[in-house]
Amino acid sequence: MSSPPHRSSCVARHRRRFAVLTTVSLVLSGCGGGPPPVTFDLAQPETGGRKALHPKRQFVVTDPVAVQPLDSDRVLVRRPDGSLATLAHAQWSDRLPRLLQARIVQAFENAGAVGRVGIAGGAITPDVTLDVEIRVFELDAGVGQGKIELAVKLIDAVTGRTIAARVFQADMAGDTEGPSAAGTLDRALGQILGEIIRWGRPYL
Repeated sequence: MSSPPHRSSCVARHRRRFAVLTTVSLVLSGCGGGPPPVTFDLAQPETGGRKALHPKRQFVVTDPVAVQPLDSDRVLVRRPDGSLATLAHAQWSDRLPRLLQARIVQAFENAGAVGRVGIAGGAITPDVTLDVEIRVFELDAGVGQGKIELAVKLIDAVTGRTIAARVFQADMAGDTEGPSAAGTLDRALGQILGEIIRWGRPYL
């Protein structure tokens, strides 16, 4: 004896719903598996400009601006087809903007600005703020490079006037996967930080 049409339709809907729920459960369980992520740090920069600065002004580095997914602790990889992914089982030791902010301050300190530079909101009352927008910070698997692009502004802390502005870019050849991939971005960042210090010297 065949089932009534409305009952068959009901059973089919329940089966479809069960299949969807099962698929979601499998996806979520897959996300929780695998080894824990390896944590990478950006090395304290050696910019080649040690003791090159003799700033007369006090200045602070504000929290860099970045859109998602740059405003995260994920290491971004640009696939050959142009789409974005993340480096498998890897993460930065902090949100990328906070990590970059700390390394910029260290770079200026290493160049001779100890006591004159700090993080916004700290003990230093600034004459100038250094504002950063992170536009690119990724490993490009298609060309085997680490790519960074930062838009930097020096702002008068009293008047809000832009003193100087420039976009800095670096493309550094190197590994784009595995434990050595972070080193590719380290070298690219070191190049850019050296350029930022040389550019900012006349205004500080």
